[in-house]
Amino acid sequence: MPVSLRKQGSVAILELNGKLSLGNSLEEFRAKWSDAVATGARDLVINLTRVPMVDSSGIGSLIRCHSAVTAAGGKVRLVGVGEMVRQSLKVTRLERVFEFYGDEASALASLGASA
Repeated sequence: MPVSLRKQGSVAILELNGKLSLGNSLEEFRAKWSDAVATGARDLVINLTRVPMVDSSGIGSLIRCHSAVTAAGGKVRLVGVGEMVRQSLKVTRLERVFEFYGDEASALASLGASA
């Protein structure tokens, strides 16, 4: 699963492409968000527009990411969450933890950054 990382001020934007699941390069996702936080990104926007599904391992990765970012005083926003992914997050009650946005500009605005 390719993961691209770019920065917009103090916000790191990760764009995932493919299933967020065991055996699908979860390590690359972890490495990218860890690197972003370590190099000064305070907040994180995770674009899931091209993620068709997420399994329990993927959910665990999202939780670890959220925990690390919030422990460092930052916030995580999810963008472009499809119905299957949203359902997985709803079943695990994580829709109460994450904030969802339709596009990156809205997510960035919620963090005080501009697109």
